[in-house]
Amino acid sequence: MSDSPVKITVRPNGPFRVEGHILLTDADGKEWDIAGKPAVSLCRCGASEKRPFCDGSHNKINFQCAATPTNLT
Repeated sequence: MSDSPVKITVRPNGPFRVEGHILLTDADGKEWDIAGKPAVSLCRCGASEKRPFCDGSHNKINFQCAATPTNLT
């Protein structure tokens, strides 16, 4: 296991970009096979046909969401 932190970047009007040692599991605890991938993009618009991964559908539906939080409470 790596000592480096996982980095998550919120892309403006797009996905969450996750970089680092990633262990991704579903609600039942089944692990997704993402071995060898240094980074993945996770959908946050809900329109991806490859959820939980981004497939670019946010562009087709004109998904709009700020990359910077407006309220942290």
